[in-house]
Amino acid sequence: MFKKTICALAAIFAVLTTGLAQQADPELEFVLELKVKLGNAFGVGKTAHGNRFVIPITGGTFEGPRIKGEVLEGGADYQLQNQEMGRTDLEAIYCIRTDDGVSIHVRNRGIIGNDGYFYCSPTFEAPMDSKYAWLNNAIYVCRPSGFVNGGIGLKVWKVRDAFNFESTIQDIKPIPDALRQPAQKQGRIEEFKYTAHRAGKTLQKHARVYLPYNYKAKDKKTKYNVLYLMHGGGDKTTSFLTPPNDWFPLRNVLDHMIADGSIDPIIVVTPTFYDDDENIGANKMDDAIALTRDFHIELQNDLIPAVEKAYNTYLEGTDSLAVTKSREHRAFGGFSMGALTTWYQLAYGINAVKYFLPLSGDIWAYNEKGEKQSPEFAAKWINGMIEKSGFANDFEVFGYTGTEDMAGNPQKNVTEALHQFAPVFRYDTGASKGQPTPNANLRFSMRKGGQHYYGDINQYLYFALPLLWK
Repeated sequence: MFKKTICALAAIFAVLTTGLAQQADPELEFVLELKVKLGNAFGVGKTAHGNRFVIPITGGTFEGPRIKGEVLEGGADYQLQNQEMGRTDLEAIYCIRTDDGVSIHVRNRGIIGNDGYFYCSPTFEAPMDSKYAWLNNAIYVCRPSGFVNGGIGLKVWKVRDAFNFESTIQDIKPIPDALRQPAQKQGRIEEFKYTAHRAGKTLQKHARVYLPYNYKAKDKKTKYNVLYLMHGGGDKTTSFLTPPNDWFPLRNVLDHMIADGSIDPIIVVTPTFYDDDENIGANKMDDAIALTRDFHIELQNDLIPAVEKAYNTYLEGTDSLAVTKSREHRAFGGFSMGALTTWYQLAYGINAVKYFLPLSGDIWAYNEKGEKQSPEFAAKWINGMIEKSGFANDFEVFGYTGTEDMAGNPQKNVTEALHQFAPVFRYDTGASKGQPTPNANLRFSMRKGGQHYYGDINQYLYFALPLLWK
């Protein structure tokens, strides 16, 4: 039994360490700064292990990007002085309480060297049902940030994998030629008309809807997840779901993937952020940006209730609460300006959608003067929007682009900024090596040679669709 256990552990270790040599060195993410008030130290005396000292912890405060509150009185720092080794070992045990009333246990072990070396490794025990449970599963380091009145400051960082550009490049599997051909069991595409309301205007709009093979309107027991796909700038509702003889056969690919069990049967909806197909290309860029930014209003208030009550979906009711309750059965993605629509949907309308697929497009964030800002600014902006939403722990992003795509580097740069500056995003550093990061909600891949056109975008969808609703 013992040998079997050792072998099993060795096998697990081998799997976990495969390919680690190719990973980038780890980096540090700032978590919080503690300002701990200390009482008068007293000595226990010389023990079998060294000279023992105790320093009471009498209070203080802490603050970080995702957390702040007070240090509670009653803990202590237990220090053991070892003259022979030239160092003092410390172990501080105390509790902190967040400004919304959640108590967290802290145990901080470290070393103070006679040469000035002073580093610690704290651990946090937060309630698993709290929004601070993310503190529990990581390695942290801290060091003094200076002395404060009656105490000491300590900065704490989380150790995490660095963003490795090379790790994002992978061979996104191409669509097999057989899947480009019409399937034996074919779904159908319908034109769907609905009424939208925008800035006091009532618009008569339409979208295209893909229904899987054997979809039956009268079968109310069988319900379907829904994927919304937004076209790029100047394109149309037909750009994804093209007529049968056109070049990009997404409808054929969907038919085959459903038939072979790669994905469950789904409904796909392709709307437009323009007034309608007839007006595509008539808007200036500033107008188009505003339309992509505000499309979430039309999606939630008009399109989702109209489409998902007309077809057999998980939506029950037509108000915003019903839309929110069914959000886990809904995905939104888009290409180019459609990717921008996707990022804005995540920022402003995460309550309506759980899964997001930005395809070859980055986040456009602006300052008060209307100037586009850096990826760091964009990452911090969308992080703040999501933190206020109530869904910071319940969304997933699947981003794809190509190395030869004009939007490739911008999307890579914003993904790196999300990894570095947006704590609500947990980047999957091992996806390309078949070692997905547990609890990751941000995945990003670049296809070598991929360009800015629907041929590659459809390949990204072929790669990504089996990952949704898994």
